[in-house]
Amino acid sequence: MAEKEIMCKVFSRENTDASLFTIVDNLKNVIKAAASNKYGHTNMIQKFSMDNYMSEMQKVKEAVLLYCQKFANVGDIKTKTDVAMAFDNKNFTTMFNSIVVSALRGVMVEAVSPQLNALCNIVTVEVGDSYTWDIDTKGLPIAQRGSYNDNVAILRGYASSSITISPKVYCIGTTLDYIRILANDYDFGAELARVVMGMLYAQYKLVVNTIFTAANILDTALVSAAWNSNSFVQLASDIKALNGGAGVTAYGTLVAFNKIAALATTGGYGFVSQDEIIRNGYLGKIFGVDCVILDQATDYSAPFLTATASSLRLIPDDYIVLLSTVGDKPIKLVRENYIRVRMIEAQDNSLNRIEYNYFQSFDAGYATQVHYGLQATA
Repeated sequence: MAEKEIMCKVFSRENTDASLFTIVDNLKNVIKAAASNKYGHTNMIQKFSMDNYMSEMQKVKEAVLLYCQKFANVGDIKTKTDVAMAFDNKNFTTMFNSIVVSALRGVMVEAVSPQLNALCNIVTVEVGDSYTWDIDTKGLPIAQRGSYNDNVAILRGYASSSITISPKVYCIGTTLDYIRILANDYDFGAELARVVMGMLYAQYKLVVNTIFTAANILDTALVSAAWNSNSFVQLASDIKALNGGAGVTAYGTLVAFNKIAALATTGGYGFVSQDEIIRNGYLGKIFGVDCVILDQATDYSAPFLTATASSLRLIPDDYIVLLSTVGDKPIKLVRENYIRVRMIEAQDNSLNRIEYNYFQSFDAGYATQVHYGLQATA
């Protein structure tokens, strides 16, 4: 079979090889820095600074190769031929993958996405596990007037239900040009950061497609299908009341808020608001509701042409979502704490490249007591 799974060495707490833990930790930092450098401005991942990134990345890359060399008892790795011979050694490849997987696992499990955290709560589970929420009723017991003449049927005002979210498997395929791995311009951290961001984007897409879909709450009074200032104020007031009086914050893209700002300032609201729209592109507060911009995201899966642009924009521009400021979010993201890696060997695919398939399990769904709303921008 062309595809085979590389068994990864488990770096347990009992392992006393401090240098190995140091290498893994340093590689994690390199991946975080690379992801921050390339994708940090999208707010999809938390900022992480590293001075002299290229120099530090090169040191970590060399340390990984040296450790694997000693583990597999292969010769010095100084040339491309040395690299090719090393990657032909099963022990070398197993240890190399173990270090990469351990670092990736740490980064993916610890990954903090400001935009993702704004829309959902993240729960991490063990391999094969699910997570269940027991949702209690928000309804108050109903008080009824007693009577001396008639029997009163007392309503039992309590109910609860369980909601379970089970992670589903997602996979990513990448290739490693190991012949170039010794080159100073080969960004090892950036290659691994792409894997992290690929999985993070898939998680974000699940959450966005759930919370911004009006059909999910269409039969409730929490969807305003057309802009109207009175309806917007009523929607925000209802969400506040339904969530125990907590504040309400609106989230959406710059384009979405720009559309609403133009509609909200019609009818003689004055030049101050119009100046703010021209200066910022949107209003920071509309009818008492704070507005938070979600940066648009894309996976670069196709050329950005007129015909494909709308499908490449992840966050819809035709709705904004109104969320309560309580800590509980309507969407929950459940993800496993383990990353599985499979490798296709060079001789089965390309002579100087190795293909890696990464697998992580996660899923998103509704599990909450809170209420939220959607406001259309048209």
